[in-house]
Amino acid sequence: MASSLSLLTSCTRSLIVFRSAVAVTMMALLLALGVTPVWAQAGSRPAAAPSVESLTQSLVGLAHQQAPLQTLRNAATARRQRLLGLIESDPAAVLRVAIPAAVRASLPAAIQPDVEEEVTLDGEMQVFHEDYAKSSRYRHFLQTATERLSLHFAGEAPKLLSGTRVRLRGVRLGQALALNGSGGSVQPLSSVAPNTFGAQKTIVILVNFQDNTAQPYSPSEAQSVAFTTTSNHYKESSFQQTWLTGDVAGWFTIPLSSTVCDTSTLASLAKQAATSAGYNMSNYTRQVFGFPSNACGWWGMGTVGGNPSQAWVNGTFSLKVLGHEMGHNLGLYHSHALECGASTTTGTCSSVEYGDTLDIMGNPSSGHFTAYQKERIGWLNYGASPPVTTVSTEGLYWIDTYETAGTNPKALKIPKSTDPTTGRKTWYYVEYRQAVGFDSFLSGNLNVLNGVVIHLGTDSNPDSSYLLDLTPQTDSWDDPALVLGQSFSDTNAGVTIMPVSMTASSAAVQVTMT
Repeated sequence: MASSLSLLTSCTRSLIVFRSAVAVTMMALLLALGVTPVWAQAGSRPAAAPSVESLTQSLVGLAHQQAPLQTLRNAATARRQRLLGLIESDPAAVLRVAIPAAVRASLPAAIQPDVEEEVTLDGEMQVFHEDYAKSSRYRHFLQTATERLSLHFAGEAPKLLSGTRVRLRGVRLGQALALNGSGGSVQPLSSVAPNTFGAQKTIVILVNFQDNTAQPYSPSEAQSVAFTTTSNHYKESSFQQTWLTGDVAGWFTIPLSSTVCDTSTLASLAKQAATSAGYNMSNYTRQVFGFPSNACGWWGMGTVGGNPSQAWVNGTFSLKVLGHEMGHNLGLYHSHALECGASTTTGTCSSVEYGDTLDIMGNPSSGHFTAYQKERIGWLNYGASPPVTTVSTEGLYWIDTYETAGTNPKALKIPKSTDPTTGRKTWYYVEYRQAVGFDSFLSGNLNVLNGVVIHLGTDSNPDSSYLLDLTPQTDSWDDPALVLGQSFSDTNAGVTIMPVSMTASSAAVQVTMT
């Protein structure tokens, strides 16, 4: 009997200690939210539009008071709805008020499904990029063995390719996950190599909608854009190493309305229609979906990498759209411009999202990818690709015309800076562009044709391609080049760059280092 009483006393003490610990955790959470507990507010009145902090305070306070179940359920439901509205626009707010696991576990079992949960999940990262007329955004998902969750990063999202296996640690709310984006919230488990060489086996599936059966272009027009124009662009840009081959299927009318934007369902229905028409989807490593304009609003969307990769073309089916979206499929991010006002790289600078006027990954041209972009996917400085000269000492360096095939260097790569925290290096990439092939739009541009263009690029940061403005005294991005005889100096890097000679096929650039 004494032994039983001793055991009961021990268990009771343990329960008291646990409840006390939970109570302390609850109080700490309330204090962290910067509010006074509701049970300590004499004569307090609820705000007309309570903040997520006050909703969290209310739920934790009611739980501390052991309020009736229905009262707790109402508080949890109201708070959940507010968090669901915030998780996409402000995931940091969701993380800030997330209820700790110990407090969640202390809530009644009937309430816990309405409260966010700290989770660790493994799966495959899916990365999509939506391209609008003047803006863009990335969307991230995690595909597990059983479900698909949307990912929302409070900080900068990791630059991973679609198909990367990852382990994520975050706060789950329904089918959404809020993450920090740093500090171990994303752990890559296995990487994927982009497929950027040889024949890219592609299927273009044309679909329209149950409420809009328009066919804005013919299958033969789509065939020409994909397998002639875009293929030739990639073949020229890759120095004859990469091209598109495949089929156009459709038009098919799918049971989906044009008034909704559901790209996952659209792709699934399109593939079902193509399969029913006799196409074997496993034969293709790249999938393209073309359709008349719908509610999505963007003109194109593509996976960043992926095997198979996917691209959606909303409305106009052209090189500018298809070549851009399939650039994302190759693993490329945008080619930006660096706007520094009256300076080139100093002072207050901002990124212009589609600002690179020379690159199809910018806007509005359908020109060659930058040297930084080509180097990333192996079309420069890798294997049989033309080399890039990495400059480590001052001297006179020659580079060939950027667009033509050959074995001579196509660009210079000059050190600019090293990040003291990450050790990543940022480089100046120098190119000699001429009105050749898909860069023929440069015909008549005396600035670019009589100079060299310079971009920035940072190691291990695929979203760091920036066109520099070497004529900042003008308001135009059509004259970004450093013309013959002019020089650009970066005193912090101790580098001066000056083109000193040009022919139809090459340019000489003097690099001085101090």
